Amino acid sequence: MNQGETRNRILILSGIAVLMIYFGLRLYRAPLESYTWTELLINYAAGFIRRGLVGRIAYYLSQYLSPIFFLTLTVIFGYLAQLILFFVQTRSVPTREWLLFTLSPTGFLFVAYNFDAYGRKDVYLVLIFLLSYLLVARRVRLRIAFPLILALYEIGALIHEYALFFFPFILAAILVTEAERPRFVRGLIAAAGVIFLIGNLTWLFGLSNQYYDLEAIAKSWEGLIPNYDLTIQSGAMGWLGVPLKDGLQPVFDKLTYPQTFFSYLTAAVLSLIPMSLLNRRFGIVRAAVRRVGADPLFAWLTLGFVLSTGTISLFSSDWGRLIYLYGMNLFPLMAAVRTRLALPDLVQDTADEARAGYERLTFALLLIVFASAWMVKMYVDGGHIALQGGAMFRMLDWVERIQ
Repeated sequence: MNQGETRNRILILSGIAVLMIYFGLRLYRAPLESYTWTELLINYAAGFIRRGLVGRIAYYLSQYLSPIFFLTLTVIFGYLAQLILFFVQTRSVPTREWLLFTLSPTGFLFVAYNFDAYGRKDVYLVLIFLLSYLLVARRVRLRIAFPLILALYEIGALIHEYALFFFPFILAAILVTEAERPRFVRGLIAAAGVIFLIGNLTWLFGLSNQYYDLEAIAKSWEGLIPNYDLTIQSGAMGWLGVPLKDGLQPVFDKLTYPQTFFSYLTAAVLSLIPMSLLNRRFGIVRAAVRRVGADPLFAWLTLGFVLSTGTISLFSSDWGRLIYLYGMNLFPLMAAVRTRLALPDLVQDTADEARAGYERLTFALLLIVFASAWMVKMYVDGGHIALQGGAMFRMLDWVERIQ
């Protein structure tokens, strides 16, 4: 990446950073009754509520800082840290693929299109994902990196259980990049990862059964908010993020209404375009298969880890949010594997100036259409369409209002 490309990337990420700060100020002024705030403010004042880690930190600092101010700062700095880590980790990613992902409606700009998604605990989880993939890409010694990754995801599990559902991605990345290690070492990594995953899920399910009392959530606000008469959001009923009983109905609705299901499916396919082009350029998937394919056991284990992440789609109704989280895993994961394996660029730049100019023009048009023509809603009920017009159409609506 030359100096000009570095400057352009910094300018683009700086623009996104300004948006994140702006939405942070909006969040600071948002009513505490919003779902985002009722989630962030959950803490351990009324018992061990497993989503309460962030709120507990705010509780400890509440005598020095307003919880609302502190949590807003952590959210803003969380997004800014994401942008910095992404910039550092993807320096070797070509500009075209980098731009397509960075400006994707399901990438960093997802929370700009869906303010209800801004400030959700995903901000902390994505930070954990990016830190973990950076450890893989930078060849940090496995005896240091693996325990650190487990610690990061353990913190993530106490923030939101979604961390556990995406944990298999980092396991797959480790098995691919460490394929040259002895079979015994790789077996220990896989076994430790499975035990970590099952142990945490079992533990959190147990806590859900023991502390399944929505009033405890309201009582936990007493230590943070003097006037804590807030509405307990229905989403809190899924204490593991798995909306059991009546909570599964929205998932069934999405599966039984074609316009809802296929609009989300189309958005998922569109979101994979940057990853598909990155893979086409470096042959990342083929290289990963070649590395683990020599040992069928670990080949199946790696595939099983990747596929197991799909179970979250059956237990969570925020499918737009899941598309966003999948993207924030897949692109950094592929970038880390490409960097770690030093895969060569399979697409040769043309020396023909006219052809190069034509390719730049066609890419610019693709980028404009891809980044501005569509967006996906974080959540819609069955019977509604999740795929909607993006920034281009919103601008036209704004012009129509002026007239």
